[in-house]
Amino acid sequence: MLVAVLTIFLGALGFAGGLQELVVQGVFNNQKVPLTGGTLGAVSAALLVAAGIALLRQSPRAVPFTRMAAVANLFVSMLVGQMVWGLAGWPMTIVGLGWPLFLLIYVRNVRAAQ
Repeated sequence: MLVAVLTIFLGALGFAGGLQELVVQGVFNNQKVPLTGGTLGAVSAALLVAAGIALLRQSPRAVPFTRMAAVANLFVSMLVGQMVWGLAGWPMTIVGLGWPLFLLIYVRNVRAAQ
């Protein structure tokens, strides 16, 4: 249950950050890279929130959905973080890479236990 709640929390923080980047830099300042990065960040973080809800509800489809959301968030964090575009700071890049990797390991262990 703790992993599900932390997934929802981190996904909500990522969604807020992606939405802020999308609106402030992308829409108001009319910049294309923050508009794209904010959109990708908000969508992948929303998938992470949904995966956390699926884990919390112990849905039978939670494992493949969490795996998909973690992989999507991993790639978006590499693209939007300090590795490629540099839109997110180092703390968000580290969390954006570390938590999806942890989720992939956690889901693999949960599936092996069943």
